[in-house]
Amino acid sequence: MSNLGKGEFTYDVFKAAYDADPKLQALVKNFDQQTIELKSSETDDVAGLPGNPGAPGDPVGQMAQNATDVGASL
Repeated sequence: MSNLGKGEFTYDVFKAAYDADPKLQALVKNFDQQTIELKSSETDDVAGLPGNPGAPGDPVGQMAQNATDVGASL
């Protein structure tokens, strides 16, 4: 943002704004001192959560999907 002649956010300022504003929390998937990752879809909220069938690393969800996958045999 400094290249645009606009103000800059420091990590501490952004973290305080993030902690105080649920609207900002709804837009941001993850952030650290170097990057801010925005949510790209509504599924970002549930992807990877325990008990989310089909989430990466969810063996129970994968087993359920395999058990119900009848493929092209029908």
